[in-house]
Amino acid sequence: MHGFPRASGPVAAAAAVTAALACTALACTALACTVTAGAGTALAAQRSPAWCKPGGTLSARAMPQKVKITDCDLRGRTVRGANGLAAVVPSDGTSLVAHAMRTTGGAELRIEVDGRAGAVTISTKGGRVPEGRPRASRAPLDPCEDGVHRLEPSKWPKGSTVEWRYHPGTSGLPKTGIAEGVSNMVDARTDCGNGDRFTPPPDVGARDAGRSDGPPNVTGDAACGNRNRVNTFGWLAMTGAERDILAATCIWYDGETTVETDMALQERGKTWWSDGTCQSGAYSAEAVATHEAGHVFGLDHVEGADHVNLTMTPSLASCDDGPATLGKGDYDGLIALYGGR
Repeated sequence: MHGFPRASGPVAAAAAVTAALACTALACTALACTVTAGAGTALAAQRSPAWCKPGGTLSARAMPQKVKITDCDLRGRTVRGANGLAAVVPSDGTSLVAHAMRTTGGAELRIEVDGRAGAVTISTKGGRVPEGRPRASRAPLDPCEDGVHRLEPSKWPKGSTVEWRYHPGTSGLPKTGIAEGVSNMVDARTDCGNGDRFTPPPDVGARDAGRSDGPPNVTGDAACGNRNRVNTFGWLAMTGAERDILAATCIWYDGETTVETDMALQERGKTWWSDGTCQSGAYSAEAVATHEAGHVFGLDHVEGADHVNLTMTPSLASCDDGPATLGKGDYDGLIALYGGR
């Protein structure tokens, strides 16, 4: 029988020793890899800041204003800012501004996501004032002469018509006040001058596209959720929100262009006034919706006792329908954003 001879004696022993050493070396290498990976994981965890806890809501107050994604990936996490206002950090590359209107003052949470720089910048502010519009030692400015305004970081394209859908909620509250509030803003309705509108109106419009399939992207805690590319305005039972919340509005934007807005008026625990005589403790749906529509179209809050007669003042007293008509500053802000039609 022909073929290769079998190894025996010293040759076989040497082969066995070589194989054993090779196996030992492989085992040690695998162990070293396991130890190295475990050390890397531990090191990564050690590098994470103490405030970057897995799961749950993070506090904007506890973190630096600018957070590197490699230090703590905030995308998809909920962050809570001033006065309890919260929002989910966008994970689709957009940025976000959240607003809350209260009987006792407003709140803002701004979240800017910079994918190229790999960072998320968060700023928040909010204050509480006495119930309704704050008192001052001197009379506030005449809204027809007060030209103060502040702008959001984004706006809709000039000349565009923003389509929005209505969510009726569950309490049978009317659509009228919300629809009128949106119209008041884009048509620049005012009590100043001879007519009932500033002229020219801003070069942006709105169209009621009918009923929404779902609620606004606002949670029961009055926090901004995840966008669905539909502008939804309406009533929402924000059962987990603080008692003084009247409304919340969320604005998503890409660069300097607004891409979605959602507006929710609180249907639980509040009495709303739309027509006729206001009952004590009720709030004007039209006035609140006009204010929130200001955010939708790019106007920020104006603060201070001098400016409490403007639509964009951040607080509202019961039976106060003054914000339903724009002051000079509100109108000037819209013209600064869109120009005239």
